[in-house]
Amino acid sequence: MPGWGAVAFAVLLAGGASGTAFASADEVCRPVASHPAALLPVCGPGQSLSIAAVGDVLLHSPLQRKGYADGFQAVWGAAIPYFRAADIAYANLEGPVAPGFTRSFRAGRDPGRVFDNSVYTSYPMFNYHPAVVDDLIASGIRVVSTANNHVLDRGGDGAEATLGILEARGLAFSGSRRRDAARTFVRHVAGKGSRVAWLACTFSTNGIPDPDRQVLMCYEDRDEMLALIRAEAARPDVAAIIVTPHWGVEYTHRPLERQRELARDIIAAGATAVIGTHPHVIQPWEYLPGPDGKDRLVIYSTGNFVSGQVSLAKQTSILAWIELCRVDGGGGDLGVAMSARFELAGAYWLPLLMRRGPDGPSLSVVDPEEGGSGGAARALIARLLPDAEMPGRLACAADSPVAVALQ
Repeated sequence: MPGWGAVAFAVLLAGGASGTAFASADEVCRPVASHPAALLPVCGPGQSLSIAAVGDVLLHSPLQRKGYADGFQAVWGAAIPYFRAADIAYANLEGPVAPGFTRSFRAGRDPGRVFDNSVYTSYPMFNYHPAVVDDLIASGIRVVSTANNHVLDRGGDGAEATLGILEARGLAFSGSRRRDAARTFVRHVAGKGSRVAWLACTFSTNGIPDPDRQVLMCYEDRDEMLALIRAEAARPDVAAIIVTPHWGVEYTHRPLERQRELARDIIAAGATAVIGTHPHVIQPWEYLPGPDGKDRLVIYSTGNFVSGQVSLAKQTSILAWIELCRVDGGGGDLGVAMSARFELAGAYWLPLLMRRGPDGPSLSVVDPEEGGSGGAARALIARLLPDAEMPGRLACAADSPVAVALQ
């Protein structure tokens, strides 16, 4: 996307050289810019909306054991300040949250917050304790996808249980629905006084039948999905549309032509951005013209967020930071603000790496000057993605609540 580099990161810095702290990070983390250009304004005051997006929350057994014992903030704590700094933070919840359900889809006794490999299980059929939902919310995640190839790992009843927990906790979701709910898969999330529509879909449910059509399929339900996007684009109270397809081929860095074709259709229907998952490795970005001729963003795969998978490519991922600018409406009038539209202003990546240490697996943010596996991970990302690395980092006071949570 021409004309953007370090400049648009100014919105994330939110005060930059003045040292103003992030209010949404409990005023304990301060930005550290590595380039003066990062301090230049992008949108007008109060006219920006930021999205932090990560990939698969894929909890193999070592991650579940650590998360149930120490809290999942101990697994993904490095990303928490960025989630809290964004207006809206998103992740793909890859697996059901179905207490008491076993691999046979039968409901039974809930063993509690423990990896018992019967109710709470890992590959090939995942299921997680509700603690993961609580910790996602506490970390700043506001919306998740429930459309992926593991969504029915506890069958339709397990999907029902999952959605019940998400609804009870107040975590927005898209991509699956309750059996008795209207056939709509869009969720609206408020941000900066405006409404952002989220729509998720998946290419597969791993062969597990979906007789009640609880899950939106990217290809089988293509026409329905595109109609949903067009309907959202026509609504005056929707400021932006983010589509999160679960697609592609695992462990390959190149998107399929099938993905590219669907991405073109999604953008043509009116989506503001596409953020893909499933390959478990990073795939490229591209910018496509929307119906108005302005650039829209397609991220074919962010890679995993957290997982127990090994090899550099599978442990390397990004946090995508997307900046949107208000192009009409706004101001102090709520009614006018709710009819505002946002357009893409810039997109940036933060390099992430899962590491295995003496305390178990945990996520880290790769330092720009780092060598070893961190340097190799950053180099891999740089080969695949535009020159749009975040030009700054968050520095947290050593005794701050966020810093303590990361220890």
